[in-house]
Amino acid sequence: MLNVKHFLHRVQNKIWRLYNHKLPEFLSSVQFLWLLHIGSKPMKVNQKSAMIIAPHQDDEVLGCGGLIRLKREQNVPVQIVFVTDGAASHGKHPKFQSGEIVPIRKQEALCALSILGVDKSQIYFLDKPDSQLQYLDASKRQQTIEQLAQLLKSFQPGEVYVTHRQDRIKDHEVTYELLLAAIQYSEIEVDIFQYPIWILWKSLLFRDLKLGELASAYRISIHSVQSKKMEALEAYRSQCLPIDAETSAVLKPGFLRRFLVPYEIFFKPTSMLSNQYPNR
Repeated sequence: MLNVKHFLHRVQNKIWRLYNHKLPEFLSSVQFLWLLHIGSKPMKVNQKSAMIIAPHQDDEVLGCGGLIRLKREQNVPVQIVFVTDGAASHGKHPKFQSGEIVPIRKQEALCALSILGVDKSQIYFLDKPDSQLQYLDASKRQQTIEQLAQLLKSFQPGEVYVTHRQDRIKDHEVTYELLLAAIQYSEIEVDIFQYPIWILWKSLLFRDLKLGELASAYRISIHSVQSKKMEALEAYRSQCLPIDAETSAVLKPGFLRRFLVPYEIFFKPTSMLSNQYPNR
């Protein structure tokens, strides 16, 4: 009887694991492959200067590392803005109390972006509290908008790349909102592209995105700079590798694999989305 109970318990655990882990990962992989090979249109890298807005140190390489390198190889100006300080990635780890991971992540960012050809002078850290952007009070939110607006007016980018508005991580979604507000505040004209990080992992695209948004997906080929992107990503050791023997890496291998392909995906907001911001 005990053996039967033990067997049923093991079967139950396997079914639970398949349903909660393997099935979502499989569906995620299928929709990513569809988007990459069927659901997106090809896009070439142009000569427009680009500002990359990243909620955390590593988002810029994951989503735009190939694009950044391609533009820098053509001497196109690229500026990187990190919104949060990145303190939350190891917030509960005993080795990294009180934001001690912050300087490590900053140094990793400088190293990664140097590999991609971005000069230190073109990298900005706004140091907003990690995982707290949605809780900024009105004055701090406005301060962040004005900081972004000042950078936009100073740099005058032709394009801005920002995390997707439904990226399933609050800091990523709020970063998109802050950027739109900053563009309105600065009154500049600029092309916006959204780069997906978590939406391709945590979401079912056909359920969560409208048809017009799916139709606005583009892909760029990064074949010639793929190795440089991988090298830059490896610079984020605190995110891609375990800190010690007792912990696992922040970014799981299955998640990372989709960013190591020779393409990058971007969404260009449609007129339907722009109508939410009529002053643009």
